[in-house]
Amino acid sequence: MIVVIGLWVLAMIAGLCWARWAVTLLSALAVVGSIAVAPSNVLQPAGWFQLVAFGITPWLLAAQRLTHEAYLRRLQATEAFRVSRLQQAVRHLLDLQAKIRRTEARIAQITDVYHVTKETVRAMRIDELFAAALSVIPRLLDVQGLRLIDLASSPAESPLVLRARRTAEGRLAAEDTNHLMPLEQAVLESRQAGEPVMIELSALGPSTGGITRVAAANLFGEAGRIGMLIADELPQEQLPALKIVADQIALQLSRIHLYQAIQASAITDSLTGVYVRRYVCELAAEELARSKRQGLRCAVLMADLDLFKAKNDMYGHLVGDVVLREVAASFRKSLREVDLLGRFGGEEFCFLLIETDAQKAMAVAERLRRVVEARPIRAYDETLEQTVSIGVACFPDDGQELDALIERADQALYAAKRAGRNRVVRWSASKSQDAPGSRQSARQQ
Repeated sequence: MIVVIGLWVLAMIAGLCWARWAVTLLSALAVVGSIAVAPSNVLQPAGWFQLVAFGITPWLLAAQRLTHEAYLRRLQATEAFRVSRLQQAVRHLLDLQAKIRRTEARIAQITDVYHVTKETVRAMRIDELFAAALSVIPRLLDVQGLRLIDLASSPAESPLVLRARRTAEGRLAAEDTNHLMPLEQAVLESRQAGEPVMIELSALGPSTGGITRVAAANLFGEAGRIGMLIADELPQEQLPALKIVADQIALQLSRIHLYQAIQASAITDSLTGVYVRRYVCELAAEELARSKRQGLRCAVLMADLDLFKAKNDMYGHLVGDVVLREVAASFRKSLREVDLLGRFGGEEFCFLLIETDAQKAMAVAERLRRVVEARPIRAYDETLEQTVSIGVACFPDDGQELDALIERADQALYAAKRAGRNRVVRWSASKSQDAPGSRQSARQQ
């Protein structure tokens, strides 16, 4: 009987832990063992109850186990579904956070663009643009110095360079404008195109003044590269911000170049390259007012090309245009940068010599006359000689107002024409007493 009970216990254990074939086998052995031990029990109800208990109870445990396992599977499936939903929610949250970060970065970029544009859009000159950029860049870039190279409005061999260095207070202070340094020349030649890039200066060779690396960003306009922005000791992670700043500065630099070109076309004679009459008179009036305030002297010169109409009639207007351009170029080369030169009309030119007395004015006028006389002019297939007549009127001796000085220099010019051309004459009261019609006849000479 002990064996039978042991088989039944094993059947119960099999119902809890093992496979169904083990339950079936052990239950059957327990039933058979019970019958074998006490065959008479089969004839009694208690015996049948015992047999049923030996056969059924292990299967009840097995069924309970299967039910519990099914419940656990459902519970696990439910938890797996919830975990999956939670993981999806986490992924969605992470994606949302990434989008928020990208949006914040984009907002920061737009804000940077706004600040740079706001500070630079009012600039009408390159120095104003650079000063405006210096006021906003320290808030955007952690740089030790900044350099703006303008390639469009300066000669290619000597571009304009504006520089700034970071002060102890953390702001960028402009330094003296100068031409290219060896470091800047090397960076300019090393970066002809492309995105902003970090350049280690140890590979460039020239003296770097203690700077270990720079970030260089080309400035592009419609016609190509118009300049370069160089940031000293810029952190690598700020290259995108440098590109934003460079793009905005390039946009404003292109606008300034366009403004300068329009302004130049409005104040410059397209044929000769000197100032037009209106503008040279405006500048001359300002200089004359300054001379009055400071007690300085100046002189007005009026020059006219001799026999120019005859050359136009003989060789044509194209040749005449070349003569005008070459004479104007000779005038420009013979004057100081502070002196004013403008085309007054036709073949007539007006000069204002700043801080110049009568003796020096006569010497300058004579030099101008000789320069033109000594220089043969090659115009297409013709080689021509040209002379000029020049009239001089000095402030304050010969007049106090600009109109009076121009008028008297004009009178002296026509006196030079009547005297035989190719000469310099200073105004005097006697030369202003022209006979009727004499000035018109002199103009035709």
